[in-house]
Amino acid sequence: MFDKPSSERLPLSSLIFIGLIAVASVAGATVLGARPLDPHEAAGVFPPWWGREASLLAASDAGAVLAVGTLPFIVIVRTPHADAPARLRAAGALFSIDPGRVAPCAA
Repeated sequence: MFDKPSSERLPLSSLIFIGLIAVASVAGATVLGARPLDPHEAAGVFPPWWGREASLLAASDAGAVLAVGTLPFIVIVRTPHADAPARLRAAGALFSIDPGRVAPCAA
């Protein structure tokens, strides 16, 4: 029956680590739950440091560009082939998500 003094708290590094785990869990669940439903259409999330022009150029290699998000590294494409997510990854996208999930971001 040893009680900690009430003045003892978790160190800041522990709180940061716990916060990073929480953010990674939420982000992972979001990405996994947002997989494209239609294999002909997907939103590619390109590296943020690429910029709008580089992301557009890479996405156009994957298929017809339908829209660009307000974040310039998210590009929605459509392809006649049933492999839009794979084509986006081959073009340099970090991952692909369902375009309906980025509709509020579409410009």
